[in-house]
Amino acid sequence: MAAFNAVLLAYLRTYASKSTTFYIPLSNIPRADLALRPELTPVLSRANLKPQDLITLSELPGRLNSRWILVDHNALQGELGKQYSSSVIGVVDHHDEEEKVPLDCGQEPRIIEKAGSCASLVVKYCKEAWDELSERDSTGDKELAALAMGPVLVDTQNLTFESKTTEIDREAVRYLEGMGVEREEYLKDISRAKEDIGGLSLEDILRKDYKQWTETSTLGVSSSVKDLSFLIEKAGNEKKFFDALRKFAEERELDICSIMTTSHPEGVFKRELLVWALNEKSVKAAKSFEAHSTEKLGLTTWKEGALDVDNQSQWTKSWWQERVENSRKQVAPLLRTAINE
Repeated sequence: MAAFNAVLLAYLRTYASKSTTFYIPLSNIPRADLALRPELTPVLSRANLKPQDLITLSELPGRLNSRWILVDHNALQGELGKQYSSSVIGVVDHHDEEEKVPLDCGQEPRIIEKAGSCASLVVKYCKEAWDELSERDSTGDKELAALAMGPVLVDTQNLTFESKTTEIDREAVRYLEGMGVEREEYLKDISRAKEDIGGLSLEDILRKDYKQWTETSTLGVSSSVKDLSFLIEKAGNEKKFFDALRKFAEERELDICSIMTTSHPEGVFKRELLVWALNEKSVKAAKSFEAHSTEKLGLTTWKEGALDVDNQSQWTKSWWQERVENSRKQVAPLLRTAINE
């Protein structure tokens, strides 16, 4: 939900501060991928917006003379990173520090701090300016508060993820509730929309919530709101599942491909993790990840190793992840560390 955080920060920096700079929120996905994110609608509709109102990578022209503030990440990746890394002048993020943003950001924020949701950090940073704006005109406060509340509710599961939720998140929720935003039904609406992926192809599910990093090898991690059994059934069988996954990985030139799933069987929150090292050079890294992360993530073998492969040219393991508080925010750095070592 990084797109909402960018819109929130851009709006408040443009209209609620004394800055003369015009901030433009950019959603870091192509426009075609908006259709893969039905959870956008219940949030945007409460803010009197529509998905088509977002500015995406598809609207980004050629090389721009621009300055960038990163929201919900602190290192530009891919083509954006190649073109604009030297133009980054600020950041608001809750991921591990990657030391890619200048230490002195002048008038712009440099906030890389632990919080369950990046939106909570945006609210904290902008609160004083927001209060001043409300004193002048509070007409749009509830809509703007709803835009901020959505990511906080999803990221912290309505403040119930004890290990992820911080006092910053609780303060943000109290502040936003003061503007009339309810929580329970809001989260239910988002969750229902987010989990409505039955009509998507397996490829669309894999790219719906996908992140990629290039280190000494290239890593791709897809997050799915349905479990591995659902994905295998969607493909047709295990062979077709791996055929589709290999095609997905080859198109992106991945060395390691990973899938993280969440599900709620019998009302209990579950996580699964699959890691596939696709070539000889990445097998060692994948095995190192398993050795160093099994206890931290609470990894236990998935269905007696039904999907596991171990040979010199490739390696696949799948697990139940018992330490469910660890999302991609924690798992991806562990994989990247294993790759770099």
